[in-house]
Amino acid sequence: MICLSPRRIAAYLLPVLIATPMLARAQSEPSTGDIQIFRNPRESVAVFPRIAPVDKSGALVAPDDPALQLKQALENLRRLAGRVGILPVHFVTLTLYVKEKGASDSLEKIAREAFSDWSPSTTFVETKELRVPGALVEVEAVALVRPLKSDR
Repeated sequence: MICLSPRRIAAYLLPVLIATPMLARAQSEPSTGDIQIFRNPRESVAVFPRIAPVDKSGALVAPDDPALQLKQALENLRRLAGRVGILPVHFVTLTLYVKEKGASDSLEKIAREAFSDWSPSTTFVETKELRVPGALVEVEAVALVRPLKSDR
C-alpha cells in the first residue's frame, strides 16, 4: 500500500511542477476549487481541494446533518473525478475537514463505504470555518494514476 503524507506529496510534486507543465487545471463547480493534475512519465497526481456538500445548483445540502453532507461531498468528488477519468481505486488519501470531531467514527464508516473496493487513508481535521457557510464537512482528496504498461 502506498502511504503519502502531505510532505511526501509536496516532495514528489515539486520536481514535477518544475520539470513538467501542469496537465490540467480544470475549472470546476462551486463545490470545489480548481482540480490540479500533475504528470510525469511514471504517473499522474490529481488534487481535489476542499469539496463542499452542495447540490448541482450550489445550495448547501442537509445543514444540520454531517453524515448527509459527507455523502453529498463524496458524490461531488466521484462526479468531478469521473470528468477527468479518475476512478475510486485511484484515490490514495482523503482529508475530511469537520467542524465537530465527535462524529468522526460514523463519518469514517461512510467514507469507507463510498470506496467499496479500495480504502484510501483518511485523516480528520477539525476546523472552525469551512468555505461554504453552514457546512459541517468538506473533503479534500489526492489520487495517483499510473498509465497502463502499453502506454509507456
